[in-house]
Amino acid sequence: MNWLDEIEVELNRGRDAERVGNEGKARTAARRAVGIAVTEYQQQRAVKRYGDDFMKQLRGIADDPSLPADVREAATRLQTRISQEFTSPSRQPLADAQVIIRYFRQALTS
Repeated sequence: MNWLDEIEVELNRGRDAERVGNEGKARTAARRAVGIAVTEYQQQRAVKRYGDDFMKQLRGIADDPSLPADVREAATRLQTRISQEFTSPSRQPLADAQVIIRYFRQALTS
């Protein structure tokens, strides 16, 4: 399975989790999908700019001023832990993931 297929598998897991109301599982799937895209980007570009695991990658993306604001904001929302009230700033984790994934896919084709 190639990396694009792996991303789609994770996004589908996230969609399934959302359908049954499991927001935590949806958020985790969204984070993993981003991790697959970023790992592929780092491998193809021979850089380790954002780290080795998806949470470090999200933090790195959120803190990278060279990236577009919408990508950094989506990463900030996705990497933030849930509050004590069990709320997350990422109300749409799959949409946030897709913003980030789209950016890195485009970066690989340009």
